[in-house]
Amino acid sequence: MTPPTTVHSPLRLYGRSGEIAALDALLTRLHHGDGGALVLTAPPGSGRTALLAHAVAAHHGRDAGPVLHVVAAPGERWVPYSGLHALLCAAGPAPGTPGPVPPDGLLARLRRTGGGRPLLVCVDDAHLWDPDSRAALASAARRTGPGTPVAVLIAAGDEAGFAGLPALRPGPLDDEAAAALLDRLTGADRADPVVRGELLRQAAGNPGLLTGLTARLTPAQLTGRTPLPHPLPGGEEVLAAHADRVGHLPAATRTLLLITAAAHAHEPEGAG
Repeated sequence: MTPPTTVHSPLRLYGRSGEIAALDALLTRLHHGDGGALVLTAPPGSGRTALLAHAVAAHHGRDAGPVLHVVAAPGERWVPYSGLHALLCAAGPAPGTPGPVPPDGLLARLRRTGGGRPLLVCVDDAHLWDPDSRAALASAARRTGPGTPVAVLIAAGDEAGFAGLPALRPGPLDDEAAAALLDRLTGADRADPVVRGELLRQAAGNPGLLTGLTARLTPAQLTGRTPLPHPLPGGEEVLAAHADRVGHLPAATRTLLLITAAAHAHEPEGAG
């Protein structure tokens, strides 16, 4: 069996110049002692995690101060204050503070963790946190600002619990950015034009999906010497994340989405 083609890891973000500028502006304020908050909300595969990684690398690059980077787990959705507990564990023990820290004291605890230096707090997949933890994090984030050297970056599939905080909503990549990413993944001259077109069409501007689909193709499939499989493999992780989001919607909403999807299905015998 021919092994899948080697896919290059993207060295930079494509089509996210506006988002990167907003992150860099937040970090610049933080490095001058003024904190702030930003919520990144986008569908699975849109690059929320990559944008957080950019912020972490940029903060470390300036050697400005510590970083707390927490990734939420699905089980935290059902246990009160489990997300907050994970964040406080990452912050380490608080001298002279026995027992759990109350939600209202979160910002003070974060300031102590920073030790007077700018502290960057990143929470990825925050939509998986329980409502109490999301509320505590949002409360602390709203209190950051001038004179508070703490910046809070939240990546989530939705803005539930974070209303009122500054938000960025990365959309699908435009055609130029998606093509540039595909060139980086495969090499500009390696993919057959028909294969390129099919990958770009199926990914629909989702960078995570484009990366996953490309990674599972063999060199022969990529260059058009053998047919593409149908459906294309490699998108399972992104599709499963979408399914998880849909699964938590009301039944009537799920039915409406199903009807809409069926009406737009083009293959194999969709209505179009």
